[in-house]
Amino acid sequence: MRPARFAAVLFGLASLALPTIARAEPVWFGDFETADLSQWNFLLNPTIEGNDYITIEETEVAQGSYAARVELHNDAEWGNGLKRVELQHRPEDARTAEGATTFFAWSVFLPEELPVEPSQQIGYWESNGSFQQMMAFQAEGTTLTFVTRRPDNVVQWEGKGVLTAGQWHRIAMSVTWSTNADSGLVNLWFDGEQVVTDGVAQTLADGNPHFVQIGLLRGQIEFDDVPVILLDHALEGDSLEDVEYDALPGGEGGSTGGDSTGGEPTTGDEPGPTTGDMPDPTGDPSTTGTTSSTGGDAASTNPSGTAGSPDADTDTDTDTAGASSGGGGCTVGGAPGVCVLLGLAGLFRRRRS
Repeated sequence: MRPARFAAVLFGLASLALPTIARAEPVWFGDFETADLSQWNFLLNPTIEGNDYITIEETEVAQGSYAARVELHNDAEWGNGLKRVELQHRPEDARTAEGATTFFAWSVFLPEELPVEPSQQIGYWESNGSFQQMMAFQAEGTTLTFVTRRPDNVVQWEGKGVLTAGQWHRIAMSVTWSTNADSGLVNLWFDGEQVVTDGVAQTLADGNPHFVQIGLLRGQIEFDDVPVILLDHALEGDSLEDVEYDALPGGEGGSTGGDSTGGEPTTGDEPGPTTGDMPDPTGDPSTTGTTSSTGGDAASTNPSGTAGSPDADTDTDTDTAGASSGGGGCTVGGAPGVCVLLGLAGLFRRRRS
């Protein structure tokens, strides 16, 4: 065999022996890189009387060129009295069916610290049709609390001091969906650190699909402030790598920065609330979302707005840069066949010389 042809064959075989590089791929992007809000299924109170309460942000972003700015005013009132400005993503129906597992993550930035009173929710999952809230993120000052609603309100995690203003934070979660309280599971990561591991709860309210809403939600109360939150880099996928659970600007991550309390969850007595959302949440994202549903219960003035509030870019790239030899034999990037081929090439070169 001619030297050039033999070298080409060796190169081809070596390429086959090298480990493949697998990269994560989300199944849905809500990263605003379309420079608009079209990636989202539905918007709640984006515009009231000509005032835009959800706008595209270009100055402060978590990634890419765009984020969304959400601000909450007293006139951003839903039909049941809740004060809310939110974006909704509804996964494909099968992805929130019994036994399915959904990974979801998004990044938040607070220009100023949120108030303790009134408190607010910045994200939650809810059933379509019956509009039962199944789990939620409650923000009070710099404390972020994650609670599941069924069969009881259970505080799965309380992160004291973690929701600091002036920096991006990443919230990631996996939900295994089940109407059985012994089979539903939630896992939670904050800024790349796992803070809830296999939290048990009823995660599926009924046979209806479920959706997630992020933004700002308060109860039936009047307030003097105008809270603002920036949202970016929302992803849905089949793994942590898909949703880039630890993707923070500047490579930050893995630290909550505050007193993150895990351990045994605490239980409340209140049932899971309803928020009275739209009966058709998959409408045109450009709608103002001012039509209310009659399906939700009348809300109280607590932050959940209804039945009572409870007391990252990663991939699987394999390092192929180094070779080692020892008791286990030569390997290059975990592929021993490459070393055999390299040895044959060396032998061929010695014979030619």
